[in-house]
Amino acid sequence: MANKKAIVTLAIGEKYLADWQRLCQPNWQKYADKHGYDLICIDKPLDNSERAQKRSPSWQKCLILSQDFSPNYEQIVWIDSDILINAALAPCIVKDVPVDKVGAVEEWSAPTPELFKQTLERKYEHWGSSAIVNHTAQEVYSNYGLPPDFDQVVHAGVMVMSPQYHREILEKVYYQYEDKGGGKWNYEFRPLSWELLKAGCVHWIDYRFNAIWSDYLFLNYPFLVTQEQPRLLRKLYSILKVPNNGNKVLRSCVTTAYINSFFLHFAGGTADMELVDLEANSWSDCKL
Repeated sequence: MANKKAIVTLAIGEKYLADWQRLCQPNWQKYADKHGYDLICIDKPLDNSERAQKRSPSWQKCLILSQDFSPNYEQIVWIDSDILINAALAPCIVKDVPVDKVGAVEEWSAPTPELFKQTLERKYEHWGSSAIVNHTAQEVYSNYGLPPDFDQVVHAGVMVMSPQYHREILEKVYYQYEDKGGGKWNYEFRPLSWELLKAGCVHWIDYRFNAIWSDYLFLNYPFLVTQEQPRLLRKLYSILKVPNNGNKVLRSCVTTAYINSFFLHFAGGTADMELVDLEANSWSDCKL
């Protein structure tokens, strides 16, 4: 019997595709096989227009319900291509999501509203004047020019969707909204969250399905932020295959975050992904 659900991601460009295939595809495939999903990685643009080429491919997640393969599935799970899946622990993400709802993590309360606020304050202090500051969920929208109608935020890095019910909303976001100016504005993230909440179609899921490594880092391991080894140096160690003792603590910390999560989201970087011990299944596997 053909699978009625699929996991879909987008990895456009030789580097992004190679990183996904090397770091993510094996553990994603384990999860897909375990829970009965097809796994689809789109490696070519879904829109080649001039407008599309002027903005991030991230916007094109809004087109995944419009593809030839889409009607074959009752539910499609979008996962950003910089996420590791803890296949040993993670349950089936669509299990409790009604087919007419979009399953997603509420960013502003992950893991709790109080802890998220504390994490955000630390990040803003660290980033300084380069940050676009949103002290409340409402400011996520108002800073973008949207009405501040909601006190919740849909994190668009992982979403359970239905081609039958949600295609029009995603296409509306893609075709009616413009990029605000790069990564600081989170690309499609803000208008997509606003439109989904406006439609009243969101079903909140366990935050562990989209646990953000940088949030985990600032909240639980601030000493790694202040004493972090430069990423370029770590990458050089990796390329040269030279032992890097400075990575031991970081490796244990990021692996701990992994085993405490269902899906661990690295939000734009692969340097720390490389350090995760994907064979770790228990807290006892995290050793210095």
